[in-house]
Amino acid sequence: MRALIDTLRAASCAGALLLAAAGHAAYPDKPVKLIVPYAPGGITDNLARALADGVSRELKQPVVVENKAGASAMSGTGMVAHAPADGYTLLMASNGNMTVTPLVMKNLTYDPIKALRVIAIVGELPTVAVTNLQTPATDLRSFAAYAKANDGKLNYASLGQGNVLYLTVRKMESELGVRMTEVPYKGNAPSLTALMANDVQFYVDVLPGALPFIQSGKLRALDVPGDKRIPWLPDVPTLQEAGYGNFHAASWLGWAVPAATPPEVVARLQDAIGRYAQDEKFRATFTKAGVLMLPPMSPAQVSDYLKADRERWGALIRQHNISID
Repeated sequence: MRALIDTLRAASCAGALLLAAAGHAAYPDKPVKLIVPYAPGGITDNLARALADGVSRELKQPVVVENKAGASAMSGTGMVAHAPADGYTLLMASNGNMTVTPLVMKNLTYDPIKALRVIAIVGELPTVAVTNLQTPATDLRSFAAYAKANDGKLNYASLGQGNVLYLTVRKMESELGVRMTEVPYKGNAPSLTALMANDVQFYVDVLPGALPFIQSGKLRALDVPGDKRIPWLPDVPTLQEAGYGNFHAASWLGWAVPAATPPEVVARLQDAIGRYAQDEKFRATFTKAGVLMLPPMSPAQVSDYLKADRERWGALIRQHNISID
């Protein structure tokens, strides 16, 4: 009888241990959702889907992409900010939804910087200032002279005031000492079409959007507002090389999670992203498209990168007193 009781006790303990283990299954034990707060089809969406596919293989669970566009990317961003901090709802992050928009929008119901944690940055989208072939300017200085001679008469395409591209135009206006007229468009494609039709004479775009038109000779690159020249356009000077102030205007791309996500889950995600982000085919595909693929960053390096990014854009936003109600 004693032996039977001991056997039952042992079985009970083993069952309890199994139940405890089941309650703390290794992450992830079900599909993960990646929210992309932009419309399908753009370079950010394409990168998100490729990264999700690769990370799925690393995690051995599907990473399902959901596009939640709207409200300058803050609808989808807010969805993740309010999601359970369990690692099953991730965000495709950029300095649009994590830096610029939070600084210019007054009525956000949450603070992305406090509610979310950027866990990886995989690439940058360089920017390029372009004009059309009808505009009598072959470089940035001749464009500045033409704009000064036609004060306020030249138009520039704008996707709205809460983004990196608009802020870069304002920075360049200040550096060049010119004043142009903002013309709003609902997207990159109509902006480029308007530029080629000479409805506008100036546009700052992320490189993947403008690059095919520059390479085909339909648009003229005036400068790249960055720390150094870029390999896709080696003959195009930086803003500083053109004789103006230095400024690094790029849109970074990465992943974020709710801020309270457990450290072990964050570490698992960082490891999976880091492994796949070094895949040669993945890097070559997006490098060709105009994405500057970045080397792996430690958590401290990500933190330092974000701090510098927020300081740079925050100073520009305050200088021009930009806000959106």
